[in-house]
Parts: sequence; structure tokens; C-alpha cells
Amino acid sequence: MSIFVFFFSVTLWNVLADYYGGILPLFSSILLLVILLASFRFKFIIHPDHLVYQILLFNKSVIKREIYPEQINQVKFMRVGWAKKAAIIKVNKGINIRLAVLEPQKAYDHLIEYAEIHDITIFKSKDYLILERMK
Repeated sequence: MSIFVFFFSVTLWNVLADYYGGILPLFSSILLLVILLASFRFKFIIHPDHLVYQILLFNKSVIKREIYPEQINQVKFMRVGWAKKAAIIKVNKGINIRLAVLEPQKAYDHLIEYAEIHDITIFKSKDYLILERMK
């Protein structure tokens, strides 16, 4: 990722220097924005009695949300892209949680087990069922 940021910053510097005479504040703000956006991470933990969803910025928790089984309406599994799994946890109140790229892929199986244990409605799209058969 750092190589990408380096090449992006060198290219951006050249473009700004050629067209705008080297506007340093604009370059600095764009570079800062790229570094800031690249520093976000998402963390999802399945505990026996609840789920924890965190958004981290430079390894500091920005948003931490604990979700208990009685707060969940449905867990919807679908396919995104060519061969990637995704899940949406639909909650009673608040914003639904979209889990697009969980690693390892077994995490989706653990989420299904959690939903089955706590009698949460599970919906699997046709495309997701195809991915399950391809295992």
C-alpha cells in the first residue's frame, strides 16, 4: 500500500507542478486524504453471546458496536463480485451492517452457526448458494 501512496504522490506532484505551478496546499490536502482513507480498518468478532463490529483509524477504535441476538432481524448472505461472499446483518434499530470481505472465508460459516444457535432468520441468495456448492 505504501508503494501505491508513494507513486501516487510523485505523479500528483508532477501534475500539479506542470499545470498549476506547484500548488503545495492542494497537494498536501489530497495526500493527507489518501493516507487517512488508507488507514481505516474494519474488525468483526463473533462472541458466543453477541457480535462486535469496529471501525478503526490508525488502530484506534472510532466506532464500536455490540449487537445482541435480540437486536437482529435477519442475516442475509449474498455474492459480491465474481467469487466473494458477503453478509448483511439487518438490525431492529440503527444502520444495518454490511460485511463484504471477511477473512478467512470460514467466518461466514461461523456467522451462519451463530444465527442458527440464536434462532435468527437466515436468507441466502441463489448466487450465494452456488458459491457454497463450489467449496
